[in-house]
Amino acid sequence: MTVPENDIAALFDPKLDDPVPVIPPGALPPSWAAVQSHSPQRARAWSEAEPAHTPDGSEHDHGEDDTDGHTSPATDPDHVADKALGRQRRRTGKKRAKSATDRDKAAAKTRADRERKAVRLKLTGTSANITRTATTSTAWFVQRQGPWNFRTTGKQRRFIQDEAIILTNLQKAGVNKVHRRLVRTPFPVAQWAVDHDKWATPIPDVPGALSWADYLRGQQHAMLWSNATIKGRYWGIELPQRSSLGQGLDWTARMLRYVADWPLLGRVCTGVNSWADDAFEREQKALADHLATLERIMSGRGVKATPATPTAIDYLLRRSATIGLPLEAGGAIAGAGDWEETDVAALEDLTDLSLTPGDGYTTVSGVVDGRKYTGVVIVMTIGRMAPLPIPERMLPWQIIGDPSGEPLEWSDRIELHDKAKTIRTMRSLTGKIESQFDHYTVEHDQVPPKELAEQHARAQDVISDVEEDHSGLSTRTTGWYRLAVVGTDPDDARQKVSDLQEMYAPHIALEQEHGQYQLLREFIPGEPQANIANKRHMDVEAVAAGMATVSDRIGDRRGVVLGETGSISPRPVIWDLFAAHEIKHKSGLTPIVAVPGSGKTFLAGMIVYQAVRAGAYGVVLDPSGPLAALAGLPEFRDIARVYALTGRDSRAGALNPYRVITDPRRDDPEYDARNVEFARDADPFAAAQSKFDADMRAAAAERVEVAVSVLKMMLTERHLHLEHTEPVLHMAANVVGGDSNHNLREVLAAIQSIGVSDPDQAVKTCANGLYQQLSLMSELTEARVLFPEEGTIGSGADAFDADIRLTILTMPGLQLPPEGTPSSQWTPQQRMTAPLMHMAAWLANRLVYEKPRHVRKVLFLDENKYLESTGAGRTLNLRIARDSRKFKVRALVCSQLPDDFLGLDGSDDKTALTYEVFVGDVGGDPHAIEGALKLLKLPTGQGFEQFLAELGSGGEDTLDEDTDTSYQDEARRWMIRMADDVELVRSSWIHYVHLAHVFAALNSSSAKNALGGTA
Repeated sequence: MTVPENDIAALFDPKLDDPVPVIPPGALPPSWAAVQSHSPQRARAWSEAEPAHTPDGSEHDHGEDDTDGHTSPATDPDHVADKALGRQRRRTGKKRAKSATDRDKAAAKTRADRERKAVRLKLTGTSANITRTATTSTAWFVQRQGPWNFRTTGKQRRFIQDEAIILTNLQKAGVNKVHRRLVRTPFPVAQWAVDHDKWATPIPDVPGALSWADYLRGQQHAMLWSNATIKGRYWGIELPQRSSLGQGLDWTARMLRYVADWPLLGRVCTGVNSWADDAFEREQKALADHLATLERIMSGRGVKATPATPTAIDYLLRRSATIGLPLEAGGAIAGAGDWEETDVAALEDLTDLSLTPGDGYTTVSGVVDGRKYTGVVIVMTIGRMAPLPIPERMLPWQIIGDPSGEPLEWSDRIELHDKAKTIRTMRSLTGKIESQFDHYTVEHDQVPPKELAEQHARAQDVISDVEEDHSGLSTRTTGWYRLAVVGTDPDDARQKVSDLQEMYAPHIALEQEHGQYQLLREFIPGEPQANIANKRHMDVEAVAAGMATVSDRIGDRRGVVLGETGSISPRPVIWDLFAAHEIKHKSGLTPIVAVPGSGKTFLAGMIVYQAVRAGAYGVVLDPSGPLAALAGLPEFRDIARVYALTGRDSRAGALNPYRVITDPRRDDPEYDARNVEFARDADPFAAAQSKFDADMRAAAAERVEVAVSVLKMMLTERHLHLEHTEPVLHMAANVVGGDSNHNLREVLAAIQSIGVSDPDQAVKTCANGLYQQLSLMSELTEARVLFPEEGTIGSGADAFDADIRLTILTMPGLQLPPEGTPSSQWTPQQRMTAPLMHMAAWLANRLVYEKPRHVRKVLFLDENKYLESTGAGRTLNLRIARDSRKFKVRALVCSQLPDDFLGLDGSDDKTALTYEVFVGDVGGDPHAIEGALKLLKLPTGQGFEQFLAELGSGGEDTLDEDTDTSYQDEARRWMIRMADDVELVRSSWIHYVHLAHVFAALNSSSAKNALGGTA
């Protein structure tokens, strides 16, 4: 069963598929300590009861559409409005005598009233998305969490204004009071395991190695430790009450029902009943229209809220009644329909609240999965607020405390005022201020305090804003804003409160008021407001600047784990490697840019490991070789191979360009005459053959160009700048041809022949010089993979095992040119780096593209700068970017500088072809930072430059042991872009103890650093 995208509470629907159970070892977080590996069958919650059978044998429907396409009563606007108005059914007969059931209910209620110590809830029931008390009805809408980080200031201001407009539109629609509740749900790790298991085609388990089931358990275990949550805000909009006339007519009709059979009064009773029915129908229609208007307003751009489903209402009520207990407390979230009065009684029994006078906190206790938990809750209220520079220099004021990692919950009681009332209030206030001014100056001849003048000016400004504003953003509100802080004991709760007060200071005061018990009850829908202290007067734009629902948003809920977000609040970052190909139809090119030592190889290794475990084919080109240890992991036994492309174990001719670049296959579906591409051709068979022939010629031409490029890379600068170098190389390669049965030694022979027979003396001289240089280079040990033995064509990719899941290509002994040294000073072995890297990348590319198109593949290329230094290398990168979508390839390409993807001269900019980008520490170079911003598609001049400049520092790194704090956070930090989302991600693996053997393989030098995510 798939989780509905628009329902945060549906993440806990017990009707979802059973996830792989979590078996937590050792000390457990409270939110999942009670989970057992073999828990007995739990009793069904009252909200999961089967629908009751009606006398005619039908079942009571809770909001689903009927099979004939008509809307059921539970979702019909008129029916909902009927229940919301709370009209009692009238009978014209005699008063019915109480049954035995009624007497039992009355007796039970009497005993409950006598024995219950807690305050009884005002809530009397729910109807669809409406909660009811004896005097009010409230319609609830759900707003999901939204983005904020790394958006431009203009876009962030637009977010605030859009939400402010929603409040203005509600006021214009006649809404006077709004109750907003920010709730949190645990990150759905169980649902991730279900989705990930469906998404993957896992490799077979190996005896003695980490199994797939244990891998999923370990991943869930690690993600739970971060206590990650997902936000959701409920908007409770108070509905209009019934008119006095309608209530009076109903009362009169009920009183007259006893005389309905009388001759004269019976006709009066009939007339009153008809009048009452007409009045009720009119009010019902008006309320249904009002509900439709509210739904239209709440679906606007600023909020995009939808009416709360029964599941969402269920979670709101349970969560509000159990603040202080683990988030999933109170039973399963089933959403079995409307709540009745008996259901509300069950809600009252979920927790036991107690208040110790003078201590300033509420003790909450309850039973979760058979185990009793106790928490301490302190409710804070927003006090005086200074002018807030949001979004220019501050986070939204309701998320300032989110970086603490605490699952803070909010309750906002907001009153909306129309323009006329605001002006009357401000003018009345102005009159009072003027009277006080006269009292000082006229009556006592004293200088009044300057605060009077400031207050007067402020009141005049408000009047001016309201009178002259046509956007609605000056609509005024009064409100009370509470947040609940939960601790394990009183001292823990007080420490958290102190930390939050420090975070909010000096712009906002957090007040700890008396009456904590009543303040906590205020979080429950329908409960009265606890007090009127700390009333905040703000316009709707200042209210909206709280932006309580914004959070870190990146990735999805299936796929591999990258770490956790590190901007606002921590949550696991999950990445579907192939969503870009399968859903968005985007390129699979993923640049990974960072300076040496920033963790590029470690991050890529973790991605490759998880992808291969999930069934993808992996090809890794790692010149330095640390990733070769992945092939030795027990779970990759018999499905991983390491091939050395240099050294004594290398295969002669393994990187022969004529063998690495393959011909297209005629039986490929791309050349099938039945392909839709040829449907409009007069002769589909001829068109398919023509395309195949064209691709064969293209492959031959590509071999010629690659052969020329490889030979050019071996030359010194003096030979490269000769006038006839390029013509001689192309002439020789064209003489040899582009068939796959050739090799580079034949090209050398053709160059030698040109040096002997060409009529142009300058050409002959150039050819002889080139031949001498290239012949010398071909005899190097490093060159044997490019130049096969005499009489052979070399063993290309066709010699590699085809059934291997993970192929790792290494180049031991490769001498990389030193940074900053001119190429004229490179040794012959260092000059061989570029051609070897270039052909190794072609081989890795071929090993991936040889696989069927429909299978998932991961390609990792390290040291991309040596590819981008040549035209052929840039062509290869461009091909990877453009063809990866068609062949379902996730290409992770590492480099130290953004210029390798932006083009040295701007002509090979691949920014438009990248859908996901990873940027780590790029140093403090302004040019590198500017390039990184371009890759991330972030604008300059918005403060992101300073952020990137400090990206690599996890603390103060000094040699002084007393001041060194670099050890405090060794996890590498990355700026990651996925589609339009950009977030800061900490590559932290500290709780993933089940993968300790993988960390040791990727970074055997320091297990501590590996667990922290370095290397």
